[in-house]
Amino acid sequence: MKRILNMSKNNKISYIIANILLIFFDSISFVFPIMIGYTIDSVLIHHNYNELLYLTIFMILFAIFKYAGAYFSVIKLDYICLNIVGDLKRKCYQKLNELDYYYFEHNSKGELMTSFTSDLNNIQRQLAYNIKTIGFIVITFIWSFCYLLTKNVLFTLILLTPAIIIGIISYHFLRKIVPKYEIVRDKTSLCNDYISDNIEGNRVVKTFAIEKEEIKKMKNLTNNYINQDIENCLLEDSFFAKIDFFSNFMYVLFLIVGGYLLIQNELTIGTLVIFSSYLSYLITPFTRLSELLGSVERYLVSKKRIFKILDTESKVVLPGTKRISNLNVPITFNGVRVVYDNKVVLNNLNLQITPKKTIAFIGPTGSGKSTIAKLLLGLITPESGEILIGKDNFLALNIKDIREKIGYVSQNPFLFSDTIYNNINYGTNITKEEAYKYASLACCTYINKFPEKIDTMIGEKGVGLSGGEKQRLSLARALAVNPDILLLDDITSALDIETETKINESITNLKIKTTKVIIASKIVSVMHADKIVVLDKGKVTEVGTHAELLKKRGLYYELYKIQEDYHD
Repeated sequence: MKRILNMSKNNKISYIIANILLIFFDSISFVFPIMIGYTIDSVLIHHNYNELLYLTIFMILFAIFKYAGAYFSVIKLDYICLNIVGDLKRKCYQKLNELDYYYFEHNSKGELMTSFTSDLNNIQRQLAYNIKTIGFIVITFIWSFCYLLTKNVLFTLILLTPAIIIGIISYHFLRKIVPKYEIVRDKTSLCNDYISDNIEGNRVVKTFAIEKEEIKKMKNLTNNYINQDIENCLLEDSFFAKIDFFSNFMYVLFLIVGGYLLIQNELTIGTLVIFSSYLSYLITPFTRLSELLGSVERYLVSKKRIFKILDTESKVVLPGTKRISNLNVPITFNGVRVVYDNKVVLNNLNLQITPKKTIAFIGPTGSGKSTIAKLLLGLITPESGEILIGKDNFLALNIKDIREKIGYVSQNPFLFSDTIYNNINYGTNITKEEAYKYASLACCTYINKFPEKIDTMIGEKGVGLSGGEKQRLSLARALAVNPDILLLDDITSALDIETETKINESITNLKIKTTKVIIASKIVSVMHADKIVVLDKGKVTEVGTHAELLKKRGLYYELYKIQEDYHD
């Protein structure tokens, strides 16, 4: 709790004060039974109606004071808690943006979304409800117990006996139910994961016509979740039934013992009313023990998961602070070795990327081509060797400067559910006229077919685009940053020949003076490059132009012949 409050220092003092005030206004409820008992014993019995009038006015004013204070305190507390959880959510989101490529490769979206929803809700509940409730229960219980002891020790202890039994039952219930809450939470994450995957892979599901199978799998996951939740509900229902029994038994004891003491003139009617009112204060801590401790346990689990995100350290450390104005300098790989999940993906890579020239990387699947892109973007770092930007080590430079000067297009383009213009303008500040220019460079002529043209919504909220159209729009977005390096990671691998030809021609004929780094699996995408690097099993096997590599009759020539035969 201390750490959460320290993360929102502007709200820390206000939160503590709001809790204290709310606990105070809630807790002074114990004054009412005393006033009512006094009224019965000292006013009504003696027919002192003048004093009754004053007591009535006082109780009305006291009630207004109490409930008005509690009302405004709870509003203030809720407002502060929302701000604290809002700060926590923003810090988690900021942390996710700072974490590296490895983290998202090994953590599911469903788990992360559960953290951002149910886990943060559990923390908010702890902040807004549990603390003040626990404070209220503790104070009223101590006051009631001590006050009743002064009135009649034996009666108080007899009434407390069922409450202690309830406490023992609650403790054993808690030991059983808390692990089951964690199981339900995990099953919720599994359902979230499965739904997320199916939404993203909807086309694949429909293509293979396995909707029924997917629905069946989801039904099984949902049933597992429901069955576990039902088991928890049955356990809770059994517990509350026992609580109700002993709570009612406590009132039976109150009537029997209290009635006897009243008949024996050992208690007054007013005192009996006070005992009756304070009875709920005595039993509340035990009846609500499981609920509160269960809620606290869920909070502790949720806090642990949230702090796990916040405390995660990136495996990729980019400490560089040296600013760089441009990337129009040679980029040199000296003995670069990359290991991913204990597998060597690049080994002893030595090459140079010449500024304002086109260099292409080609090779079989798994040869390490895409690893080059990840290295240039700082998504991963070499296990050994070095990458030089000009004369500076890559790790010494500010990574934000480097990324801002690279226009990146991936094999699987991602577009936001926004307008075409905002997708092209992402990360830049260009006009619509400039956006049209970059769209034209990327062959996005289809934009003019839409009624709203560049203001057309795309993605989930609007019109759908084909794979080729998305790829071209991603290329326009990359060009819009006016990059020093245009980094294209196998962008034509899944496109038809016509679209592939158009994109390759537009890339080859680009009038923008930029370094082009092309990663591809097709010869047609690299044949016009100034330098072609052939990779195989993480090593450079050949370097040269298209004509030079064909003459060598090595791996490049083999790939060329295979693809030539395929197209024939």
